[in-house]
Amino acid sequence: MLPARVMIVEDEAITAMATGAMIKRLGHVVSAAVGTGQDALLAFRRQRPDLVLMDIRLDGDLDGIETAKLMRRDSDVPVVFVTAFVDEVTRSRAAEACPFAFMLKPLDEYDLKAMLARLLPEVGGN
Repeated sequence: MLPARVMIVEDEAITAMATGAMIKRLGHVVSAAVGTGQDALLAFRRQRPDLVLMDIRLDGDLDGIETAKLMRRDSDVPVVFVTAFVDEVTRSRAAEACPFAFMLKPLDEYDLKAMLARLLPEVGGN
């Protein structure tokens, strides 16, 4: 099976490192790990990942929802929002970006593996 190229967009360095370690343990590749929406857009255009794990609350001018909307204009690469914020207003606003899924922080490796298997059956079944 081919490993998926996963981009992590997370402004908390420790959380990004932990997520990256999970991705690697599951047999996939971290194509980029960035902390702002602007950096995410640049890395996305250069690397074209198979999946984007996107925090909703980001440092900088673009939050994760706006960043995901901009990504979706150029590509159908699935975005999964990873967030601790799941209030109805945030969820409704995030739905406008057509995410593949929402996952709660802190990420659980078992849930991440199951989501990858659903999303990318040819690469996610490790």
